[in-house]
Amino acid sequence: MKSKLITVLLVMLLAVAGCSSSDSKSNSPDDKLATINTMMNKGYEMSETQRQTVNELIADSKNLVAEGKQAEANKLLDEAIELLEVIAETDRFNKSE
Repeated sequence: MKSKLITVLLVMLLAVAGCSSSDSKSNSPDDKLATINTMMNKGYEMSETQRQTVNELIADSKNLVAEGKQAEANKLLDEAIELLEVIAETDRFNKSE
């Protein structure tokens, strides 16, 4: 259990570090939504709470885009992508055991 917790924390740190270098990523909300859709369709195991969080971030970002607040929408979409990256790494780790 302790090693699982350490591994999950390490994965989260790596995901945050990987996301912080977003210079090569697109800044378009549409591109970020496409990335999120691709990640969601991969079927990673996630809790209902995680799924709801991602869906809420997406809905809130779409509302912000409609209001012309693209930068704020991008922040929410980046949060969703970071969460999905952690979920993906955790899923891969759990399947490798």
